[in-house]
Amino acid sequence: MENPNYNFTPLAGYEEFEATTQIIIAEILRRKLPFEVIDANNNLIALTYKGKEYVIHEGTISDANSLIAYWISNDKWMTRQFLKRKGIRQAKGLLLQNGFDPKSLETISFPAVVKPADTDHGIAVATNIQSQAELQEAIERAFTFSKRVIVEEFFAGREFRFLVIDGIVRAIAFREPANITGDGKHTVEQLIDQKNKGRGNDYRHPLLKIKVDEEVKRHLKAQSISLESILDAGEKVYLRKNSNLSTGGDSIDVTDEMPVFYNQIAEQAAQAAGLSIAGIDIIINDWQAEPSTDNYIVVELNAPAMLSMHDFPYIGKNRQVEKYVLDSILNSK
Repeated sequence: MENPNYNFTPLAGYEEFEATTQIIIAEILRRKLPFEVIDANNNLIALTYKGKEYVIHEGTISDANSLIAYWISNDKWMTRQFLKRKGIRQAKGLLLQNGFDPKSLETISFPAVVKPADTDHGIAVATNIQSQAELQEAIERAFTFSKRVIVEEFFAGREFRFLVIDGIVRAIAFREPANITGDGKHTVEQLIDQKNKGRGNDYRHPLLKIKVDEEVKRHLKAQSISLESILDAGEKVYLRKNSNLSTGGDSIDVTDEMPVFYNQIAEQAAQAAGLSIAGIDIIINDWQAEPSTDNYIVVELNAPAMLSMHDFPYIGKNRQVEKYVLDSILNSK
């Protein structure tokens, strides 16, 4: 499946904005709607439509989602409560706060996952933890980013981002964890440098560079691989487990291949929190097998829904999702 067709070109005159905001601005320009840049550094714009003003932050944050819906989705533990109310499957887990009883961790089975309760972009997320030592280390790191930390059971499978707009799935991307493929000549470090070409250091680009951090080194070590190792031709190595694009992952469009069953789960998850615009993260054990309730978990809800992964995937077609998003925003008042 390694036939990338990534072809993002920054929007002329608006290159300083994040890619998702650039995409929305491009749609506003196509519709010839009057708009104003309020704060470019914060990706904040306002447009006027039928005599009403619509303020948009980071491309998708607007009046289309209520404040309470945004708040629910911004808190991973709160999200769990609302998914539970609707009977939507998720991993078993517990919430830790400073001063927690270490004995509470005895209820967690390995492998495990650790993540801060209220950060995004995969910050301080550790997955596939195999021991108490790794667990303690991951918890300590997560607490440096949040006052609350979630520990939950690891669920094997692929992670997909479902973009739900006004109750309908409009695009689905498989986010493959940061990876490289050997050629029998170059070292792991050189292969990373090669793959990073054309990628950005921040969200002004849909795909971000792979950064060699402690999580990457841990996963390489677990595979008995170092940065100086030379991989065989065609040998694919994953550099981390979490598939966030912010940590160098690849977006692969699978909108036309996904079973309807999982589309319905994503739509129900968005509805559970009252989100009109939402990126729903679902891990599916085997997405090509017969769909079932024990074959998936919903990981989290995202009110700031990245659009660039659906318009400019590493592999796949441009889904032009901005037209649905802008329609949702303009119909919110």
